[in-house]
Amino acid sequence: MLAHNGMCRKIGYHIENLGGIGSVMSRIIPICGLLIVFMHLQACSLYYVSSLQKFSTWNNQFDHWRNFEGGIEAANRSEAYTWMLIQAVGNMFAMNFKPQTIPEQVLNIIFIVCGGALYALLVGLLSSAVIAYDSSGRLYRQKLDELNEYMTWKRIDVPTKKKVLSYYEFKYRGKYFEEQNLLADMNGSLRMMGVIPSIFGKIAMALTAMYYITGDFVFHQGEIGAGMYFIHSGMVNIIVSGKQVATAKEGSFFGEVALIANIPRTASIQAACACTLYSLSAVDFTTIINEFEDMKERMELIYEERMERVKREAEAKKAIN
Repeated sequence: MLAHNGMCRKIGYHIENLGGIGSVMSRIIPICGLLIVFMHLQACSLYYVSSLQKFSTWNNQFDHWRNFEGGIEAANRSEAYTWMLIQAVGNMFAMNFKPQTIPEQVLNIIFIVCGGALYALLVGLLSSAVIAYDSSGRLYRQKLDELNEYMTWKRIDVPTKKKVLSYYEFKYRGKYFEEQNLLADMNGSLRMMGVIPSIFGKIAMALTAMYYITGDFVFHQGEIGAGMYFIHSGMVNIIVSGKQVATAKEGSFFGEVALIANIPRTASIQAACACTLYSLSAVDFTTIINEFEDMKERMELIYEERMERVKREAEAKKAIN
């Protein structure tokens, strides 16, 4: 009933956003409030039912009132209520209040059953909260345990193990998310939120995150290229014929020739440190560029210029030889 109440949903929404405690914890708080109300109702009801019978056994039954001057009849409201509330709290976990009369016994049974149900609900929600807390971190640790077990079973050597674990630590950073799967579940409108609806926005949505650790090769000289790369973080070495000729840092891009010409890679690219790159495949680029006629014409001109330069370089090498 609380879940369908508009005011309760609004309060729960603000609690989640304020404390970042998640939907499970926002359900636990109302249950705790309900438990407090329940114990208050139990204390008042037991007191009222016993008062109708003039507290016939209380002064002899309970040590508290036996030693209290004047018995329960002499207690003020705050003293009586505090004692009854303690009895109600005790009834939530074990039968603390010892009923003597039939009305007290019937009422006590009802409250114990209801209290047990509420307590079980609270325990269930707390268990859900423990399981749901840091679920991505738990999946990450589970993934690493599975990976370690697999590498041990395959008898992978220690240096390779360390390299593989370094890759996973860099890629996931303690949180395991499958970004591509999460985005695939969204519709096109949601995926484009915050992205400018232009050729650059389309390209941004077509990028795929790639992760490399120190020493990894992105590609080798002479391979046929299938896409280009943008450096989001880190640095790469550009190697030609086995010699490092340059470096590229975050904000740079490389491999763009593969998007406009089906020619072998002119250099090898090796990660100088842990790097996050974004890859754009030639297929995706071609699909996108066909939607923008002006950009398509410009790319064709660039392609012709590049091919002319490649041709001149090839002729120059032939002349030297």
